[in-house]
Amino acid sequence: MEFGRTEEKEILEIDHTLPADGRLTGKVLKNDGAGVPLKFHVGCGKWGRQEWNGHLYPEKTKDINFLSEYAKSFDTIELSATFFSKPDKQSTDRWVDKVTQSGNKDFMFIPKVHRNISHIKKLQDCKAELIEFLNGVKGFGANLGPILLQLGENFGANYYDRLKSFVAALPQEHRFFIELRDASWFSDEIDRRRVFDLLYQYGIGSVMSDSSGRRDCLHMELSTPDLYVRFNGNSGEHRYHDYQRIDHWVERIEGWAIQGLKNVYFIVHQFDEKDTPALASYVIRKFNEKLNAGLKPVEWKW
Repeated sequence: MEFGRTEEKEILEIDHTLPADGRLTGKVLKNDGAGVPLKFHVGCGKWGRQEWNGHLYPEKTKDINFLSEYAKSFDTIELSATFFSKPDKQSTDRWVDKVTQSGNKDFMFIPKVHRNISHIKKLQDCKAELIEFLNGVKGFGANLGPILLQLGENFGANYYDRLKSFVAALPQEHRFFIELRDASWFSDEIDRRRVFDLLYQYGIGSVMSDSSGRRDCLHMELSTPDLYVRFNGNSGEHRYHDYQRIDHWVERIEGWAIQGLKNVYFIVHQFDEKDTPALASYVIRKFNEKLNAGLKPVEWKW
């Protein structure tokens, strides 16, 4: 992943504090959170690399067993495999079988919409492809979580009408989150208002991308009472700085929980991914300590 990457020398000069709540957030969170349990899901964007052996997985774990081992620690995965390859029954059966072997019956797959829909056709004339994709992910059964539609950095506000037509046709039986990346969605207040109002109108979640190089994507606009964060850590010598950024999220979520936030999906990425589970482990620890998340602690052995 390169989106949001910046030069290491610039990282410490960037303001990583969270912006104020967006205009729509106060409308969505109606201060009705009393007594409503907030559900947390924390995971990564990959389920394994050889570098994780001996740290998260047992030594000499084979690639074929990475998903089973991953599901012993985490309860969700952002599945990029469906972005590159169309999901089919053989694949979903295999993946579900792996998490079943782990004993984690509540494991959740968050499939990413295939790139032919989002990046190649840019949401135009892709009804058949969308039906095929949704039929494919149904194979996850009870393990299917929300669906992520990630739009490209060249899918800007000039495509609003196309996005509106696509969103209006989405089946309500599935939960969708959309990640906007083009800067034009955030640079003009009129475009910003109408796109988030559109998501709100159709009950589509808005992804918040937290990376050092694209602070504009951290829009803080909740279009549903559900938070989806794609957190891009810098790792290495900046690991402690990443932890501070996570602490800021804990504080913000604490306030939103009181106001009526219902679900948190917090997906951790890093640019090299060699110790991403260590950062995700910190997220879980803080969520448990400060927010009573009740998540299973994850052990990363340094």
